[in-house]
Amino acid sequence: MNNARSAKHIGATAFVKLTLSFFALATVLSGCATNPVTGKSEISLVSESWELKTGAQNYLPARQSQGGDYVADPGVQAYVREVGNKLAAVSDRALPYEFVVINNSVPNAWAMPGGKIAVNRGLLTELDSEAELAAVLGHEIVHAAAKHSAQAVQRSALLQAAVLATGIAIKDSDYGQVAAIGAGTGAALINSKYGRDDERESDIYGMNYMSRAGYDPVGAVELQQTFVELKDNKEPDFLQGLFASHPPSQERVETNRQHATTLPSGGIEGRDRYRRVMARLVDSKPAYEAYDEARKAVTDNRLKAARRLVQEAIDSEPREGHFYALLGDIEADEDDLNAADRAYDQAVSLNPNFFYPLLRSGVVNEQQGRIAKAKRRLNRSLALLETAQAYNALGAIAEREGNLQQAEELYARAAQDTGAAGQTAVTSLVSLRSKSNPAALVGLRWGIGVDGSLQIEATNKTPRTLAGINLQLRIIDAQGNPRSHRQPLARLRPSQVVQISTGLRPGSGQVQLSVVSIKSVQDG
Repeated sequence: MNNARSAKHIGATAFVKLTLSFFALATVLSGCATNPVTGKSEISLVSESWELKTGAQNYLPARQSQGGDYVADPGVQAYVREVGNKLAAVSDRALPYEFVVINNSVPNAWAMPGGKIAVNRGLLTELDSEAELAAVLGHEIVHAAAKHSAQAVQRSALLQAAVLATGIAIKDSDYGQVAAIGAGTGAALINSKYGRDDERESDIYGMNYMSRAGYDPVGAVELQQTFVELKDNKEPDFLQGLFASHPPSQERVETNRQHATTLPSGGIEGRDRYRRVMARLVDSKPAYEAYDEARKAVTDNRLKAARRLVQEAIDSEPREGHFYALLGDIEADEDDLNAADRAYDQAVSLNPNFFYPLLRSGVVNEQQGRIAKAKRRLNRSLALLETAQAYNALGAIAEREGNLQQAEELYARAAQDTGAAGQTAVTSLVSLRSKSNPAALVGLRWGIGVDGSLQIEATNKTPRTLAGINLQLRIIDAQGNPRSHRQPLARLRPSQVVQISTGLRPGSGQVQLSVVSIKSVQDG
């Protein structure tokens, strides 16, 4: 039961290991290094191998937990990669740069250590030229090349070390309130706030990269001016997106404008090409707005309105898998599991590399007893993003098939989540153990009372209520003759300790005490 009892802390394991690694590094590497972008000498506690490994490990989970890659119009991904690669080719640091568009309406962009960069669909619809896109990507390239993201995590890890003993909660994924076990470290990496110096460096050196790559650096000035206006207007999407980690200011605008005068004038603006490439994405913006409203309606249990909105989205942009996945959720909420699975199948066909419809299809098929399909879908979803829901469903399948050891291992993985899915897994773990080894769940001691009768102390060693507990006492007299006695116990609440007077007088006999069975395990 150790796994189940400590489940509320296990969700932080990845971040704890990450943080502790900084202390290990600090003891041997607390020296100076030259920043590859600025040329400045600065203290660095992270190696390039750490950057590359961390970025590679967390890039996919971070993208998956925020909506997956945008695939409805492949030309958009290709275009962003093209512009990003032009800038990466003239950067001050050679890294395995990657550029993706995330299928998320929040206007945002971020960089991970090792050159892993993403821009949200919601930001692309707000830009107006290739030069502005180059400004965004150049800025993020500098964050990665100058180790800003690694240093931000370094600072936060050192600052948070004092609270590690209490555990660190991994927030639910941004997508569908899914318990994303594999996305916690990535969320910490991309949500780290940069200091003013980091932002200034990324602006200036990003403009240098723009100029080297042939773009008009004035695009960066126009971009920042637009952001300031949006901030002043308190645009809610921007406040929760790009502005959270890249706060704009008029000071940044003026600094960028002044720096632009030191660079060669002219260069690619690319307004017409940008509008042409983004035409489908911009035209489909109302469809995604309807989809976002439909998700809110589902949360509010307004399923009729949600169905209308998602159908409106599908009619406008039939190549978007997210829309069909949400339709599947609506069908599932209305208990039409066959219709739900058909919708999830359509979502998977449109985007086979996004975890969510695979997960939901797997859960629905497990509920309907279509085990082979459920296993395929659930395992594929786990390859993209580890979730407690997928582990729980696979655990239920293993338990149904009689593979109790595998079921326990799967439930233990799910219990790493700190939310509702993790708590469900803890209940399943305790239930499994109550059948296979009930004695492990209840601590027993005995003694003789002042009246000479046998007293029992029973302790619930689990975080769940145990009901219908049957205890067995065996008293063996001096001649070796045993006599047995069953002692029922109605329930034990989590960690509860009770004393029971049996009324039996064992005299000088040997006492043996054991748990025979536990009828049920209950939450709370």
